[in-house]
Amino acid sequence: LKALHLLREEAKHVHSRALERLAGDVETRTKMGDGPFDQVINSIEKMIFHLMNEQKEEDDHKQWCDLELNKTTTSISDKKEKIEELTLKIDEATATAALLGEEVQSADEMVATIQAHMKEATEVRKIGKEENAKATKDAQDAQTAIANAIAVLKEFYKSSGAVKKESWEFIQRAPVDLPDTPSTWDSGYTSVSDPTAQPDGIVSVLEKVSADFAEMESQTAAQEQSDQEAYDEDLKTSKIEMARRQEESSQKKTEQKRTLEKKASLTAARKSVASEKEATEQYLKDLQPACVDGSSTYEERKEARDGEIEALKQAQDLLQNAFEAKATGFLAVRRQQRQAVLRTD
Repeated sequence: LKALHLLREEAKHVHSRALERLAGDVETRTKMGDGPFDQVINSIEKMIFHLMNEQKEEDDHKQWCDLELNKTTTSISDKKEKIEELTLKIDEATATAALLGEEVQSADEMVATIQAHMKEATEVRKIGKEENAKATKDAQDAQTAIANAIAVLKEFYKSSGAVKKESWEFIQRAPVDLPDTPSTWDSGYTSVSDPTAQPDGIVSVLEKVSADFAEMESQTAAQEQSDQEAYDEDLKTSKIEMARRQEESSQKKTEQKRTLEKKASLTAARKSVASEKEATEQYLKDLQPACVDGSSTYEERKEARDGEIEALKQAQDLLQNAFEAKATGFLAVRRQQRQAVLRTD
């Protein structure tokens, strides 16, 4: 009866149909006096083995689930960190590429500015050179014209006696016979003023003008040389700066290309990791029914199963004791019956 009561209580507690059937079997055998309880005890022992094996399988499954859940959760966390790291690197590459693009644009604009400056400077130099050449020619032509005019005037004034001839200018000529009273002989010729007098003599004035034109020619030549030297120096400096800027642009473009290629590689890597993360998250969802979901937890099932095993063991002990007691009483009765038969004989 104790075993029966124990089995029924435990069956209600753990909601076990197997224990209910076993309790029913024990009750039937008890009422009918159908003994011994060998089959019942064997059934209990099989149930205990079954429950212990079931617990071992669940322990193994629990261990596998814990390992998979932990591994999967860790993998998701690692991939999330990897994605964040890659995103940061992609953002840095994007910013770097944009900055390099701005620097390339700035360098190219500077090259264009220098080229425009060189073109303008060359045009200005060409115009200046032409103007200086024209001014030099005008000064030279003027000096030539003035020199010719001075020569004519001096020749005239020397022939008239207004200007003293040089010693080498006196040349012996054949005598000229003139009539006693030439028809045009009226009075002697005298010049207006000394043509070489300073500063108003005509020759002196022309010589001063010629000197001014010579000075202008000299200044123009000096200005031309100065302008050419300044142009050459400016062109040299501009070419050096343009070459430097072109090299800077080329290097920046190469660096920008490498950066964009790196960004593309990082983006592809992030996409791959994101796909892996998505697949791992799906695997974690797939683990839920087998490892997490259910009306009871592993701990609750283990506790119920341990209680069921303990109840079965107690019932087994009670039935075993009852069986042994019954067997002992039966043997005592048989011995008494055998002794009674012997005494009768």
